[in-house]
Amino acid sequence: HLSAGASVINISSYFASKMIPKRPSSLYSLSKGALNSLTKSLAFELGPRGIRVNAIAPGTIDTAMRRKSIVNLPQQAQDELKAYVERSYPLGRIGRPADVAGMAVHLASDEAAWTSGSIFAVDGGYTAG
Repeated sequence: HLSAGASVINISSYFASKMIPKRPSSLYSLSKGALNSLTKSLAFELGPRGIRVNAIAPGTIDTAMRRKSIVNLPQQAQDELKAYVERSYPLGRIGRPADVAGMAVHLASDEAAWTSGSIFAVDGGYTAG
């Protein structure tokens, strides 16, 4: 059971709100959209018990899973993909795990004690436009 003061942090994705040309993602987008809806619903349900519920929606993050998904591409294709992602993000780079972790630490802290029911884009500004 969660007690008063608890903070639930769901991990969503920018795919819940923005599609990528030539990259079908309907089922993944559906699941992350549902998670965003669940986040907001649980914020209402659990708020009276002092429990906060938020979600983080990362953009492209340089993780082992991402690297594994492109390892079989020719090096030129990997380089082109990296350059495309970097051009697409207003902050000009692929995200790092520490970017997402920083938001999670903030949401779990007392500094976010009055924050609930929100979906936080940690995506270098990608979904801003």
